[in-house]
Amino acid sequence: MALARTFTAAVLGVEARIVTVEANIGPGLPGIHLVGLGDTAVTESRDRIRTAVANSRLDWPRTKIVVSMSPASLRKSGSHYDLPIALAVLAAKHPERSAQLAETLVLGELGLDGHIRPVAGVLPALLAARNQGFKRALIPPANAAEASLVEDLEVYIAPTLTHAWEWAGGKRELDNGTAELPDPARPHLPDFADVAGQPEARRAAEVAAAGGHHMFLIGPPGSGKSMIAARMPSILPGLDRAQSLEATAVHSVAGTEGVAGGAINQAPFVAPHHSVSRAGLLGGGSGNPRPGAVSLAHHGVLLLDEASEIPAAILDGLRTPLEDGRVRLLRKHREVIFPARFQLVLAANPCRCAAEDPTACRCSSRQRANYLNNLSGPLRDRLDIVVRTSNVGAVLSSDDAEPSESIAERVLLARQRALHRWLKCGMGQSNNARIDPHQLRRHYPAEDAGMAMITALLADGRLSQRGVDRVLKLAWTICDLEGQLRPDLGHVASAVELRGADQVRQAA
Repeated sequence: MALARTFTAAVLGVEARIVTVEANIGPGLPGIHLVGLGDTAVTESRDRIRTAVANSRLDWPRTKIVVSMSPASLRKSGSHYDLPIALAVLAAKHPERSAQLAETLVLGELGLDGHIRPVAGVLPALLAARNQGFKRALIPPANAAEASLVEDLEVYIAPTLTHAWEWAGGKRELDNGTAELPDPARPHLPDFADVAGQPEARRAAEVAAAGGHHMFLIGPPGSGKSMIAARMPSILPGLDRAQSLEATAVHSVAGTEGVAGGAINQAPFVAPHHSVSRAGLLGGGSGNPRPGAVSLAHHGVLLLDEASEIPAAILDGLRTPLEDGRVRLLRKHREVIFPARFQLVLAANPCRCAAEDPTACRCSSRQRANYLNNLSGPLRDRLDIVVRTSNVGAVLSSDDAEPSESIAERVLLARQRALHRWLKCGMGQSNNARIDPHQLRRHYPAEDAGMAMITALLADGRLSQRGVDRVLKLAWTICDLEGQLRPDLGHVASAVELRGADQVRQAA
């Protein structure tokens, strides 16, 4: 009887826990028995592993094999258990090769020909391994780019099961592929120079980017709503290292193609179809929950186009992530948390017939009044900016349009001013939209004339208490864009206009 073990990881949300894979060879009828609360992908790995070993011409034990994955109470899901199980079984028959695998995290799915295929969740798994004191990791070639983000961990690239097994026996050197990766090229982003006209919407997008504010665009088809929203990432600052790790970890868990080129250094842009389900938007699914669109847009922009077509029950699910910056999914005996610090952009037509002029509208008064009823009051109150786009007075050419590069410079300067101010007063690294409103009102109000205007609007019922906070934050962002020290009456008036307290109601 012989026993060997390897180590892998179970990914829960964007975090991972180390899993010990033990293989025991003993007397009994030939066969492999997997225990440890594995899902279908894990239990079906028996046939993949045995076929891959046979096609790799390696020595498979012809006796009873028991494979245990612990902690046994932790649900295991995914195909990345193939390689650690195969190596544990082979090492049980050749114990001399166990030493190399003792401090190594192993991840990889096996093809029937023995090639090692990419898997999801490599970045969180490697971070967990490093924090647990592992020295090495063995991963598929296609996951080398995201592995390059993890420091203080030797990462080896194994293209096939044969390569991995020979490396475990000290008979082959494997490439440390992360050291040879070229610097990722800056992705090509759509430019604001392509947008003809719409100066009010362009200005609103600049203010939204500078302060991290949520925005709602209302206008007829073809007026540039989606075009402007798609260009938001081009004026947002690049992600710092901490933000890049968080965003890349989410996409790694989701298994998106975005991590194939390495770290996600630019603000992600996610635009799901308006038929998106609640799980597709917020995350979920049976077995191991997957991140939704709000998490894929972490530190980036989430565009919900044709917002009027999305059911109210789904849209209302955005309210908690907008406030907390995360999604909490409750499952039996566990809680899965995905980060969701995104910038929301909604876009919708003014009514079903999309007539810009109400006098030309063919909808009934009831249809027009109910068109945006799926946007609940609490969700509307969380939209900092509401702006209308128009086809009236549109220009033919965008030759005179300001490019994203110029706008991005102003946005960066405004964010730096805000960051310096909030760090100086001990509020941490934050943009204006995320500042504690109680601190803002108490210690950083606008000038007296501006606060008097806000007080009058609150008393008149045109602003809610949350609306007061949003207007004050917008005023600070406009102030930062203009390089001023404190918001004045003009900044507050501009913020109230951008806030558009009555815009959504007037759209009906």
